[in-house]
Amino acid sequence: MFLLNRLRRLSSKDDEAEIELLHEFENHAEHEQSMQDTQGVHGGGEAALAHAAWQWKLVAVITALMLPVGSHFSNTALNAMKSSIKDHLNIDNTRYGVLASSVTLINSLFPVLGGYAMDRFGSARSTLVVSALILCGSFCTAVAAEWRSFPLMVLSRVLFGMGSGLIVTMQESLLSKWFQTSGLASLVIGIQLTTSRLASFVGMLVANLVAEQTGNWVWPFWIAFILCLFSILMNGVYTLVVMHVTRPATATAVSTLATQNNKERTHHHPSLLSTALQFPDFYWAILGIEFMYSAVWSSFITISAELVQTRSEDISGRSAGYQASMALIVPVIGSPLVGMFMDKFGHRVTMLFLSTVFLIGNIILLGWVPAAHAVIGMILFSFSLTLGPIAMITSIGMLLPSRFIGLGLGLFKSANSTGTTLLDILVGVIQDKTEHQSYSGVMILYVSLGTFGLVLTGFLFGAQRIHLDNLLQAGRERRVKCMRAKYALELQSLQQPHENDDDNASFPETENSATAATLHFTSVKRRNYVFLGVLVAAILAAWALFFIYAVSSDREASDLSNKQGNSP
Repeated sequence: MFLLNRLRRLSSKDDEAEIELLHEFENHAEHEQSMQDTQGVHGGGEAALAHAAWQWKLVAVITALMLPVGSHFSNTALNAMKSSIKDHLNIDNTRYGVLASSVTLINSLFPVLGGYAMDRFGSARSTLVVSALILCGSFCTAVAAEWRSFPLMVLSRVLFGMGSGLIVTMQESLLSKWFQTSGLASLVIGIQLTTSRLASFVGMLVANLVAEQTGNWVWPFWIAFILCLFSILMNGVYTLVVMHVTRPATATAVSTLATQNNKERTHHHPSLLSTALQFPDFYWAILGIEFMYSAVWSSFITISAELVQTRSEDISGRSAGYQASMALIVPVIGSPLVGMFMDKFGHRVTMLFLSTVFLIGNIILLGWVPAAHAVIGMILFSFSLTLGPIAMITSIGMLLPSRFIGLGLGLFKSANSTGTTLLDILVGVIQDKTEHQSYSGVMILYVSLGTFGLVLTGFLFGAQRIHLDNLLQAGRERRVKCMRAKYALELQSLQQPHENDDDNASFPETENSATAATLHFTSVKRRNYVFLGVLVAAILAAWALFFIYAVSSDREASDLSNKQGNSP
């Protein structure tokens, strides 16, 4: 506590003394966290991950990056084969929309619970459970394809979705925990996005090729199952690393700290609802942007191969898959570079604005410029997909206390999945009702959502500039100082849980950005009931639309089958 008292007395002009003291605090924090290591793989013990040796961090990162490889490949392989799936399962665009949304529907709820559970109980064993769900869902999907059963495939994708959404949330959360104090979070998240996009790119690229070369349209699903098996093996290795880093020092220490940990959880882990109601306005702005942009990004990837084919009648499914895969090429190369840029120079909101410009440009080009080659539009989309997600994900890590990053990313993924579910179904309905089943109506919807997202981005820029001293645009030196001071305040609140229960608590005056971020997280805000209510209403709407169109589509298919059976 003496370090925190000294932090309060720092002069904002005494930079050298400030840096020296921050290093002194970091060493003190390492000692504090080494005591918490004895708590095992629970949420408190995982605070030790940020102070682990670099060789363990390297192994952890490599294995953690492999966790969602199988799920990403499986998702885009199914998207690339939209035409084949519709033909072999004898379904229309609306029913395909139900199939595509069956993966994201369950993730409107599960990531929130999964992120909250991670904050309380740790990531290692949790990731093994969700990886097993992904593996089972992938296997059942391949079986459903073999049997050409649409109902079984929907159920299989729901099971698959229960794991695929959680594994991404958990991966982002655990990577943030390993690097939350090192100033490398953006780079690591960039590498994570590169790995994910690479798996998605390969799935989009090879799915139709494998089907054509083997003469069996089901083989891409079996390859996805094999990759999911590889991912769960890597998950096992990651779990061993976490257990080693956070293993108990002695049985006595475990017993002593277990009692202390139970007391701390009573004070420091409020309910899911009360925690979410304290989140700052900036977080909800990011959530709104993610709700719209992720819906457009995900649904566009879903339709991209067929969209290419509708623009040219002479193009084959394989060529359409090649061109559509260009929508995923830039993130493979660019995500680490963007992460490095943000780590050094900041400008997260600027990157989000550029992402919007590229997204709207892509939609206009492919929707209303027939002479433009589809690859140009896909490359523009690819730039949007590179800049936007990493800016939003790393901003959340800066705005929320580390012990609530899991819940924050869970709500983020829930907004992602809810928007995607709604748009997947709406896109299918709009396409079926448009003349010649073209995508003109869909493109109008995309542009409208992109424009509204641009307005929210402008609000985020102005609000964080005024209230957070431009923290989201800050470069490395100032940002690291702010984050270390913010980490000091978190430690203080954990040691004295009731000292800072009001917005008038005393905080270091020299770190305005970190102070503002912490002050915005000290009490329940009434307007958050509105923000949370809008998200809940969207989730309910997504579930309602899913079941409405799933049931109606099943009835239509049954009626069609009966007519065919009664025809001479």
